[in-house]
Amino acid sequence: IQSFTEADDALKLHHIVHCSLDVVDERVNNPKKSGPMLNETFLGLLYPIENYKVYGYLTNTKVKFILVTTDLDVKDADVRNFFRRFHSAYVDAVSNPFHVPGKKIT
Repeated sequence: IQSFTEADDALKLHHIVHCSLDVVDERVNNPKKSGPMLNETFLGLLYPIENYKVYGYLTNTKVKFILVTTDLDVKDADVRNFFRRFHSAYVDAVSNPFHVPGKKIT
């Protein structure tokens, strides 16, 4: 069990995201045991923690997107739509001939 103070919000979110990456790896490596089909890019709710919900998305090139939200009433369809639009924007950004791999996308 990990507890945080308000001053440690950035650390808290880093901890949540890194823990969620373990859940993503578990779902990808054991698709029958833990959720969606391997060809499904939306991984759904990875886990709820405190006042957050953590969702995951995995592209066909193994890029992982993690969404941490404080909206506990969000619908999976809305999150799935967000990830699809975000994935499209990501593809547009990295397909830009002036994009330098490894640099921050702005």
